[in-house]
Parts: sequence; structure tokens; C-alpha cells
Amino acid sequence: MNTRAKRSARPIGATYEGNVSVRRAIGYVRVSTDMQAQEGISLEAQQAAIQQYCSLHGLKLVTICQDVLSGGKDQRPGLQDALRTLQRSGDVLIVLKFDRLSRSIRHFCELYETYFKDGTKELVAIRESIRLDSALGRALINILLVFAQMEREATGERTREAIHHIRQSGYHFGKAPYGKKTIPAPDNPRMKVLVDDEAELAVIAQLKAWAAQDVGITEMAHRLNAAGTPPPQGERWTKSLIYNLRLRLSHIQPRPINERHHTDEELKERMVDLRKRGHTQAQIAAILNELGFLPLKGRRFTERSVRKLLVRCSETKLLTPRRFLEAMLERMRQEHEAAGHDEPFMRPGYPRLAKVLTEAGYATPRGRGHWWPGQVQQLLEGRFDHYYSVRSSSAL
Repeated sequence: MNTRAKRSARPIGATYEGNVSVRRAIGYVRVSTDMQAQEGISLEAQQAAIQQYCSLHGLKLVTICQDVLSGGKDQRPGLQDALRTLQRSGDVLIVLKFDRLSRSIRHFCELYETYFKDGTKELVAIRESIRLDSALGRALINILLVFAQMEREATGERTREAIHHIRQSGYHFGKAPYGKKTIPAPDNPRMKVLVDDEAELAVIAQLKAWAAQDVGITEMAHRLNAAGTPPPQGERWTKSLIYNLRLRLSHIQPRPINERHHTDEELKERMVDLRKRGHTQAQIAAILNELGFLPLKGRRFTERSVRKLLVRCSETKLLTPRRFLEAMLERMRQEHEAAGHDEPFMRPGYPRLAKVLTEAGYATPRGRGHWWPGQVQQLLEGRFDHYYSVRSSSAL
């Protein structure tokens, strides 16, 4: 009976060498880019560190799973394999650093709550040497993840700024649109510029000629495939491929799926007005849905669809950010007085105004898209007037 009791008390997935329980470990390694994966340095370094850690601490290394994806993405095949193996037959999940597991605070908290909170499974980060079975350890993890997420967002900002600078300098970044091709820039061979692709332009001209003859896009695809014309992507021309190409070239206009009682201009005017009143994009979406406005496609407006439409509104080209805020605050003050409130109008705080400018798409004096409360204070004090007046005059 005692032997049976001892056997039943053994942890699932553990192996034994003599009378000593050997814990089973699952390793997880990650790099963000294909270049790092091909070079193999980062992946191999992480794998070697995990193998050495298991050897020093008497852990049986079952497997090492890997991903070549950003740590900001929740769904990663290698991570899912590692977690499934951990639940099925493992005791410890080992990573080199916590940011290898996740660079998102929300995602890491979900992983912790799901797999490690009850203490049956352990998470080890070799470099940080922090245990999760104490309040101090969990607090330190949160601090590390804050900086990891901040670095990920800062990297994205730097990338967007670099792409914006390349395009503002007259060079091209990214895939060439159909009908164009890239060549090294004459004044800077490291950069690319667009030139016409005569073969692809001939295909575009042929599509326009067929459209004038009322040839359907299914027949267009059949003729191009029969002639062996290479498509922009994939192996064959398809109906959707030709439709999207003609849509991008403005040869046709998208047909609205919803029957709407309003025009696009009325919709944009209402959205801009709501933004001036200080509403967030999520609030604008909810108000539009309540008023019966419909998007071109889909049943309801979402925060994402509102953001895309607001980007197309040209109000930010007409008003400086200071004038934009002042007009919004004046309108809010008038509405407050018209409502008959006894207390005086209180201006929203700088953090709220910073969010409004960010969502409106205004760039800061340094060319960045995210505003900070201190910048808003300086803006309303008139410190950036010269900068934005010069930009406005140059734009005209």
C-alpha cells in the first residue's frame, strides 16, 4: 500500500534515476527575422545556453521549440508546440530571456495565468535569474516586460520614420506597383527609384482596351493565361486579381455593398465633427452606429474602420495642430454653456489632448506620430507656431 501511495504521488511526466526524480524541461528559442535565423548565431546561442542550464541543474531536456517571428505576436507555431509539450509531459519551460517568450505585457500575463500560476509548471529565464513563485519575482517580470514592449514599439516607430524619410527624399521603399519596376537611384545607388515597366504597361493598356470592348474579367484572365502573360503574383491570372488591379489603377470604382441613405462626404463631415468634439475613434464608431450610418462594406463601424477613414480626411492639412485643438475646445465650451451647466467649463487634460492629436494624425515637431502631454502644453503656449506656419506655407 505504501509503495502504491508513493507511486501515485509521483509528478506526471517526471522520470527517475534510482530514487531521484528527474524533472523534464522544454526549451523555447526565438528570433524575429529570417536573417537572424539563416545566420543561426542567435538561435544556436540560445539553444546552447538552454542545454548547458539543463546539464548543470540535472534537468532532462525533452525538446527545444523555435520560432522566427516577432515577440509581439501571440500566435506562434513553435511556442504553441512548446506549451502543448509542457502540459502533456513537461515540468519546466526554459527560455534565455523573458522577452524571447513574449514582448507583450498582456500576452505574458495570459501565459502566466494559464500555465504557471498554480505552481505545477515552472518558467525559467536563464539571463534574468528570476523565479515566479514570489511577489518580488512577478513584479520584476512586469518591469522587464514594460521595457521589452517599449523597445518593440520604439523599433516600430524608428522603422516607420526611416520609411517616411526615404519616401520624402524621393526614393521608393517596398514592392513596386504593377506597371513599375525599381532601379538603383542615380544619385544614391543604395536607394531605389521607380521607372516604367514597358511589358507590364502593355498588359494594363490591353486590359483597358478589353474593358472598352465589354470583355468580362473572367475572359480577360483566360486570355492572359492562354498567352502566358506572368501575373503580378501567383501562377495564374484570376478574376479577383484583375479586379483588384483595375481597382488600384482607378479604372473602376468599388461598388458599395450596403444600401446607404447618406453619401461619403456626409459621413466624413460627421466623423470630423465628432473628432473635433474630443471623441475617441472607438466612441466615434459607436455614435455612427447609433445614428444609422453604414460603412461601404460590413454591418457596423469599428475603431479600425474609423481610423482608416479619418486618415483620408484632409482637415489636418488645412489646420495647424494648435488651431485644431483651439477650435475643438471652443466648440466644447459652447456646448457646455448651451447645456446650462452651473459649473464652469473645464478643459480636458493634456494626456487627453495628446491622444486626440495622435488619433487625428498630426505629426509632432520631430516628425513623430505620438504626442506627449508636455508637447501639447508647449503647443498651446505657442512655442511651435513658427514650425507649423513654415510647414503650412511650404505645403501651399
